Amino acid sequence: MDTETPTFKVVLLGDSGVGKTCIRSQFVHHIFTNAYKATIGGDYLTSTVMVTRRVTTDDAGSNHDTNDIPQPQTIQKPIKTHLQIWDTAGQERFNSISRAFYRGTDIVVLVYDITNYESLLNLKTWFKNFMDHCQVPHPGVIVVGNKSDQASDRVIDLEEIKEILTLNINSGTDSDINLNNYVNWETDAFEICCKKLDLVNKVFYRVGEVGLDLIEENPKKDIVAFDTIDIGAGQRASKCFC
Repeated sequence: MDTETPTFKVVLLGDSGVGKTCIRSQFVHHIFTNAYKATIGGDYLTSTVMVTRRVTTDDAGSNHDTNDIPQPQTIQKPIKTHLQIWDTAGQERFNSISRAFYRGTDIVVLVYDITNYESLLNLKTWFKNFMDHCQVPHPGVIVVGNKSDQASDRVIDLEEIKEILTLNINSGTDSDINLNNYVNWETDAFEICCKKLDLVNKVFYRVGEVGLDLIEENPKKDIVAFDTIDIGAGQRASKCFC
């Protein structure tokens, strides 16, 4: 793998009010607020994830006899990844603006509200519009159900989403919106509460893993480097509703 730090463009998509802004704010700023303010258009923040990977190296340690041939070793190695995380408007009137931000996306995170069945069904439209505009043949896709703390109001179980989404999304003939072609349902479907940093971190750790998988599948993929923002100084609370 290239020694330069890889940067992945990540876009959060889903209906207004499902918690996209809160999820990003929790991950980047470690801040949560119940206040709601709709996102207009889109913007991005950056952060870093250290992903542990199994890598093969030559065993050239000093304890070997000079005649010994170095033997390959498989070790666990932390790989630094930069994430450029785009938050997009979930309201229909801003769709034409938000679509401008889809181009070149490496990983899309589809977010729904476990207390709102329609927000899950609407992922069909979100994903189709994304694929129509991202200009990436095979992006990584992660599905996240938010508001797991509101269990008494739940209308969707995690075990149901594969069947619901594939029946809904695969009803057409366009193979580009067949989620089974993009999602590993065992590893890429999450249920979280964005109030809890550990749950949010698991999502973005997986985002980093998927990004590195994309590089391994396509070694010629461009790796972009840019400075990350200082997330420790003077952060404001993001306005969102979980």
